[in-house]
Amino acid sequence: MPFTNKPFTTEDKIKMFERMGSTSAVIALALVILIETGLAGENKGLAETGLTAMIVVLAVSLVGSVFFKNRRK
Repeated sequence: MPFTNKPFTTEDKIKMFERMGSTSAVIALALVILIETGLAGENKGLAETGLTAMIVVLAVSLVGSVFFKNRRK
């Protein structure tokens, strides 16, 4: 069941990928700070796994954004 009746335009998709990239970059930065300062403590493995996931999300959002920007032309 769709959550909206309006179809996504190319501009909407570009905005979505850019916002996803921005959000994951902020989360990745927070995780790096937690790991490097030692505040992660015994959860360092979990923080490193989260950081890896955020790097993958950043890569996907970059590829998606570039794909739809090239498709727009």
